[in-house]
Amino acid sequence: MFEQNNQIFLQKDTVSIRKKYTISSDKKIIGTVEETMESSKNIGRQLLNLIGLNSAASIEMKLMDEKENTIGIIKKKPGFYKDFLLYSEHGDHLATITSEVKVNSPRLTVYDVNGMKIIEATGGYGATDFQVIDQQEGRLVSTIKRRSMVYSTVKENLINDDGYYIDCTAAEGVFNFYLIAMGIVVDYYFFQH
Repeated sequence: MFEQNNQIFLQKDTVSIRKKYTISSDKKIIGTVEETMESSKNIGRQLLNLIGLNSAASIEMKLMDEKENTIGIIKKKPGFYKDFLLYSEHGDHLATITSEVKVNSPRLTVYDVNGMKIIEATGGYGATDFQVIDQQEGRLVSTIKRRSMVYSTVKENLINDDGYYIDCTAAEGVFNFYLIAMGIVVDYYFFQH
């Protein structure tokens, strides 16, 4: 799952009605994360979005490769700062992402199904840069940085939203799914607009 890419770029699609992100590497789209139709049609979600309480709404999203094959599922139950649950394409629970939403020291932690810490991302003031540490080995496995991509026209630079550069050089296997999901959690809790 995205192993052959050293760095991926996760960017919100601001045109889509449903919540959607594109995943690209070297300016080539290699996957998407898209809200399911059932989630976007949920009346409770629509009401919370209408009154500006987006982060309290539940959501279900699918991680798909470039051929639109489902690789994983990301879910959040209704409520403020609830955990994000990660599932395999078959619906098996893989991990849970918890968050500490603080202005000067945000933290995201991925736990496996047995409650053991897998990786932890610690950010600085403004939640734009995160360092991701493997909790078993104590080594840096990735960074997640919120930045703008540079486009060839001024119009594209003005229209497109910032995204997340995710370093995948030291990450292996399902870690890439966790890193993409962490980027979405950062966007969901810190940069909703």
